[in-house]
Amino acid sequence: MNKNKTFKILLVVISILVVYKIVDYYVTDKVDAYLKTQPLSYDAVSVNLLLGNITLKNVTSVKDSLQFTTEKLEIEDVSYYQYLKNKSVSVGNLKMLNSKITGKLISKETKKEDSTSQSKKASLDLKIDNIQFENIEIDIIKNDNFPLTVQNISFEMNGFELDDIQNKTIPFLYDHIEVSISNFETQFSKVQKVKFSKLNFEKDNLTLDSLEILPLKSREEYIYHVSQEKELMTLFSEKVVISDIIIEEKEKLHVSVNHVLFDEVFFNLYLDGTVLEHPNIRKDLYSKSLRDLPFNIDVKNVDIKNSKIVYEEYIIENNKPGILIFDKLQAQISNINNSSDKATKLTTAKIQSNFMEHCPLDIEWTFDINNKNDNFRITGSLFDVNSKNMSSFLLPTMNVKMDGYIDKMYFDFEGNDFASNGKLNLDFKNFNIKVLEKDKTKNKVLSWLANLFIKDSSKNGIVKVETENVERDTTKSFWNFFWINVQKGLQNSLI
Repeated sequence: MNKNKTFKILLVVISILVVYKIVDYYVTDKVDAYLKTQPLSYDAVSVNLLLGNITLKNVTSVKDSLQFTTEKLEIEDVSYYQYLKNKSVSVGNLKMLNSKITGKLISKETKKEDSTSQSKKASLDLKIDNIQFENIEIDIIKNDNFPLTVQNISFEMNGFELDDIQNKTIPFLYDHIEVSISNFETQFSKVQKVKFSKLNFEKDNLTLDSLEILPLKSREEYIYHVSQEKELMTLFSEKVVISDIIIEEKEKLHVSVNHVLFDEVFFNLYLDGTVLEHPNIRKDLYSKSLRDLPFNIDVKNVDIKNSKIVYEEYIIENNKPGILIFDKLQAQISNINNSSDKATKLTTAKIQSNFMEHCPLDIEWTFDINNKNDNFRITGSLFDVNSKNMSSFLLPTMNVKMDGYIDKMYFDFEGNDFASNGKLNLDFKNFNIKVLEKDKTKNKVLSWLANLFIKDSSKNGIVKVETENVERDTTKSFWNFFWINVQKGLQNSLI
């Protein structure tokens, strides 16, 4: 190769490099000018025209009362070919590192757009092969004026494709997603907050570690910080596992789950009923609440293991709270499905527990979510209930003490949203009722009258009774309705 030819080649290479640098500088300047028209600021921008990469450092964006900052934002492998040919934006990788969201969420009224405006709305054709957000911290005030904090969120999504042309609930498609959240905490009322230590979502499976609902006020104070009578909750679950989650959008959003596990749950409900009146607000049965969800749900199986529920009512001032304890609780629930075309109609819950720590309790409860009368059936058995177990709730809440022993109790109740009928079979021994004065001394006259009306057959032996047209108090829960049925059966068996 002669010197002249070598010089020409070198000249061409230098010319290409010069042109490239000029174009690269020009494109960088244009990108910088465009970004400055957007609601964000940054310390530096760099563009690699050859590779299609854009990098921003120390980015800040403010919208309304929220501020977003990130140490580095990288956009890699932008396809010029797709943009020139199809006017679509195709990106290889989008990365963000060490980001933080602070400020306050402000709720805004959403205005419905008519079909004409929807058709005129331009749709952005955007595809991103891989999205990675590492180390996102959140410290905001929600639109209910309560705080929400997250120590760390890491997020990765593959095969992202924007799909906003049909105004869907989820306006994008994806192939795979992974999320990790550490130390989430938010307040949801003046008296309660919820937190968890770790959330992992990977391969359509979600795991929650150390889920907690905690009181922010004491039992003595909380009732003065709520607008209506309600329970104070304390919950701790060692682990929650949700398997095989599928989210689809057909006519409306459809959420399908193969299995849910709650392991080692402690749930305490405390009600102070001495200050506020019971609210005259309707409480729907579970079937109606599930039927009226704004999306379709299909949960095939739920397991609750190694758990404990404690319910306490403070009804009479200066008395101790009445208490009901269900420990060693295991439950299996199947077919939580509100689709009208489901193959299996009935939702079934089977529950095993020790009532008051010593009395074996078994329950089978079935209902059809799509039955608009909210028909249900609940059957079961309870064994070995002594006077201490019976009086632990009745004595503090009604000043009534029961002596005796329930060897066996079998129940079978059928009902709907309005009323119920059922059967109760009991085996009593040495049954006696004591009605106490406010100072806890025995009211001999009322106790004598109460025992006078107790059937002789109920003091010892087996009693079989039926309950008819037990009316439901629609301001109270399903479990209150169940208890009213048991209570009615006891009254019919005793008096």
